[in-house]
Amino acid sequence: QLYAYMKSWAGLLRILCAAELLLGAAVFACVTAYVHKDNEWYNMFGYSQPYGYGVGSAYGGYSYSGPKTPFILVVAGMAWIVTIVLLVLGMSMYYRTILLDSSWWPLTEFGINVALFLLYMSAAIVYVNDTNRGGLCYYPLFKTPINASFCRVEGGQTAAIIFLFVTVIIYLISAVVSLKLWRHEGARRHRELMEREVKLLIFLLKQYESDDRPREEVTYRQLKSVERKPELLNGHIPAGHIPKPIVMPDYLAKYPAIQTNEMRDRYKAVFNDQFAEYKELSVEVHAVLKKFDELDALMRQLPHHPESIYEQERISKVLQEYKKKKNDPAFLEKKERCEYLKNKLSHIKQRIQDYDKVMNWNVE
Repeated sequence: QLYAYMKSWAGLLRILCAAELLLGAAVFACVTAYVHKDNEWYNMFGYSQPYGYGVGSAYGGYSYSGPKTPFILVVAGMAWIVTIVLLVLGMSMYYRTILLDSSWWPLTEFGINVALFLLYMSAAIVYVNDTNRGGLCYYPLFKTPINASFCRVEGGQTAAIIFLFVTVIIYLISAVVSLKLWRHEGARRHRELMEREVKLLIFLLKQYESDDRPREEVTYRQLKSVERKPELLNGHIPAGHIPKPIVMPDYLAKYPAIQTNEMRDRYKAVFNDQFAEYKELSVEVHAVLKKFDELDALMRQLPHHPESIYEQERISKVLQEYKKKKNDPAFLEKKERCEYLKNKLSHIKQRIQDYDKVMNWNVE
């Protein structure tokens, strides 16, 4: 666990940053060690192409306007500063907790590495061109005893060329690793989001299972009773037709129209007695239905095609458990009882109101 971060894609980028710093320091040292050759060129020719060896001359058309060592040193120094900033930032907790959770930073780091790769590539090409003096060293007439020192490639210059091209390769590898980091972190965020959703589903299911769940007061929405009309067939009745039975609730026959005040008092007592049971069942059933609505919303957010078999099995298990709880016989029985009491109490209340209306008419 101590070295787990360094074994990740982000840790590999930090290791590459350290290698880039070492190579950049080596490039700077090797190039600086031969700055005296630039002074010799300046003392002899100045920062211009040698007389008689310019473009369009009769000696081959070689062109060289002086050493480009300052450009290489600027590129190496700037890349070294940017790389050390990336290294220090990558080892901080801000990088691990904030930047890695963002989708834009790995792409930004990829862009930085690509820019440094292009700068180092141009510096390496310029330095190679500088060692052969823009091609003048390939021209026999230029290689006089006086100019031989300019064309001689020292060991430090050869090392600088090697370090330059190796650094180019390292920055290219860093750019590729940044893309891998971007994909890896995107997959990790997606996986963590799905795990949180699954944990929330399991938590809600367990909360539904618990006996001491909070009983919230829920306003019961009035549901329109659906009257079942008898099935009517016109003309010839087809052979084998079985008519659908009409199930009449028992309270329709048990509680007919009220005729006396004693019947009204008895109806009122039944209403008050069973209203408490209906209210308790209504609160409990609607609390469970509210949880089912929340679970349905979370179910719609789950991915339809999980990436791994393990995630697919886990989501399938949660869905099976959810369907089992939704089709729980005890809950369905309570829901049916609640609907029955609602319709029964509505019927009794309508009978009482009809009787009171008739009595008021008689008094008037």
